[in-house]
Amino acid sequence: MNQIKRSAVITALISTSLYTTNAFAHGDDKHTIEELDSTTAIARRANQLIESTGSTIYSMEPDALRSIGILNLTDALEQLPGVIIASSGQQGVRQAIRLRGLRSGDVQLRIDGIRLSNRLANQSIFSANTALNGLSKIELIQGGQAALYGGGSTAGVISLTTKRGTSDMKNRFSLEAGSFNSLSLETERGGRWKKLSYYLSSKYSTTDNDTFGDNSEARGFDNDSINQNNALRLGYDLRDDLELGLTFRSNRSETETPQGFSSGSRVESDFYLGTIYADYQVTDKLHSKLTFSYLTEDTDFGGGSGANYDQFGIVLENAYQYSGTSSLNFGIEYENQDYSGYGTPNGQKDHYSAIYLNHAYDLQNLTVETGIRHENYQSFGSHTSWKAGLRYDLNDKKTELRANIATGFKTPNLIQLFSPLAFGLAGNPDVNPETSLSWDLGVDHQLTDKHKASVTFFQADLDDGITGDRDLALYVNTPGKSTASGIETALNGDITDEISYKLNYTWLDQSFNDQPQQQTNAQVVFKPNDKLQLGFGAQYLDLRKYGGDQLGDVFLVRLFGSYQISDHVQLHGRIENLTDTEYSQFSGFGSDFPARRLGVHAGVTLEW
Repeated sequence: MNQIKRSAVITALISTSLYTTNAFAHGDDKHTIEELDSTTAIARRANQLIESTGSTIYSMEPDALRSIGILNLTDALEQLPGVIIASSGQQGVRQAIRLRGLRSGDVQLRIDGIRLSNRLANQSIFSANTALNGLSKIELIQGGQAALYGGGSTAGVISLTTKRGTSDMKNRFSLEAGSFNSLSLETERGGRWKKLSYYLSSKYSTTDNDTFGDNSEARGFDNDSINQNNALRLGYDLRDDLELGLTFRSNRSETETPQGFSSGSRVESDFYLGTIYADYQVTDKLHSKLTFSYLTEDTDFGGGSGANYDQFGIVLENAYQYSGTSSLNFGIEYENQDYSGYGTPNGQKDHYSAIYLNHAYDLQNLTVETGIRHENYQSFGSHTSWKAGLRYDLNDKKTELRANIATGFKTPNLIQLFSPLAFGLAGNPDVNPETSLSWDLGVDHQLTDKHKASVTFFQADLDDGITGDRDLALYVNTPGKSTASGIETALNGDITDEISYKLNYTWLDQSFNDQPQQQTNAQVVFKPNDKLQLGFGAQYLDLRKYGGDQLGDVFLVRLFGSYQISDHVQLHGRIENLTDTEYSQFSGFGSDFPARRLGVHAGVTLEW
C-alpha cells in the first residue's frame, strides 16, 4: 500500500474522533496538513480552514472508513461522541440519529447542500439505508445551527457531499459476502475529460438479517432487507471562475421484519434528489453558488398505508472576504413542499423562504462569529434565530477554548400539522414550533505531538414541546421547559508509528426518550507494514429506554482487517458482535426488536 493509502487509514482513525478547529494538526511526518483534508464547508456554508471556527466539527472520509470496515452512514456517525443511533431493529429499519441527548427531529441532514428536513418524519428510513458509496465527505457540526441552517438544527447538522471526478481517479469494484446470506456489490467510475468531470457509483446489498427461532420468517415475513444506492456527479468548467454541474442521488430499499407491533412490517421506500448548480468566483473576494433542487420520497408501509413528499428548492449562498480578518456569509433559500399520506387523500402544500447573514472576525489566535436568520413558513408564520461563538488559542495553539450560544426552533412536521388520524392522533394546524436555547463550552489540548484530548460541556433548553394529547386525540404544544445536557470527552493519537487509537466518552445528565446516560467508543488500528492492517473497535451503551421498556447495558466488540495483495487487489474482512452478545435495539408496544448477533463478512476490492 502506498503512502497515500496508508494516510487514508490514519485519516479514518483521526477523523472519527472528537476533533475541532485544528483537528488535523500533528507533529509527526505522516500526519501532515497536505495529506489530510484541513478544510470544512459546514461551519459557514463556505470553504474555510477547520481551525478558524469555534464550532465542534467532525469530518470523516468514506474511503478511509471503508478500510476499517465501516460501510454505512449510521455506523460511521455512531463512532463519534455525542451521537446515539436509536434503531427499531436490524438492517433496513428505522435508525434515528440523535445528537447530545436531543431527538432525530432536532438534527438537520443536508445532501449536496439541500436539506432533508424530516418534515415527513422519514429521515430515519433514509439514514438506515444510506451506504457510504459515492460520498467524498461526511461532516457533522454539533450544537445549535439555526442561524445558518434554520429549523430542525438545534442538535446539529450533518452534511453529505457527492464525490467529484478527477483525472487521477481509479475505477473500483468491490464484493463482500457473509453471515445472514449477506451480499453487497459496489462499482465506482470517475474521471475528467478536458473541461468535464464525471463520477458514477452504484451499490447493491441484500441480507436475511438475523434469525431468532420463532421470530425468524414468522407470519409470512421473510426478514429480508434489499438496498440500492446510486450517485452521479457531472461538472463542466465553463470558465476558470465558473463551474456548471449537476448531482443525483437515489436510494431504494425494501425491508421486512417479523418483529414489530405484534404483526410485523413490510416497508418499501424510494428516495431521489437531483441538483443543478452554478459555482462562480465573482471576484477575488466574492464567491457565489446558486443551486436548484428537486427531492422526492415515496414510502409504502404495506396494508394500503404510505406517504409521498416532494420538495423543490432554490438556494443562493455567498461568501464575501471583505478584509484580511473579516468575512460575511449570506444567502437566501426557498422551498416548496407537497405532501400526501397517512390518510390525507388530497394532500397538503407548504412553502418557506429564508434569508441568513453570518459575520466572522478571524485573528491569528481569536475568532468571533455572529449570525442571524429569518424564515417565513406558509403553515405557521415566521421565526428568527441567532448565534454567537468564539474560539481562542493559548500556548502557541496547543490549547484551544471554544464557546457558543444559539437560539433555534423545530417546525411541526407535516403529520403533526395535517394528518387526519395517524397512530390515533390527528394533525393540528394550530400547533406552534418548539423553540430552544443551547450553549456549549469546550477545550482541546495537544498533550504531546502525538496525543490530543478534548472535553465539551453542552446544554439545550426546549420550550413549547409538541406532544400527542391522547384525550383530545390531537398534537398540541406542552407549556414548560425540557432540557438535554451532558459532557463529551475524547482522547486520540499514536501509540507507536504502527499503532493508532481513539477513545471517546459521552455522559448525558438529561436526555429525551431516556437515551443511555453513558456511552463509550474505542478503536485501535495496527499497521505493521504497507500491506497488512488489523484493528478492533468496542462500544459500551448504558441502560436506555428510547421511549419504551428498559433495556440492559451492552458491551460490543468488532474486529476488522485488510491485506493489499497488489496495487490492484485488496482482501478485507470484519467480524461484528464478536462475543455473540444477545441484546435488543428497542422494546415496547408489545414487541421486542432483537439486534444482530455474531456476523462474519469478507470481500475483495479491485482497483484499476
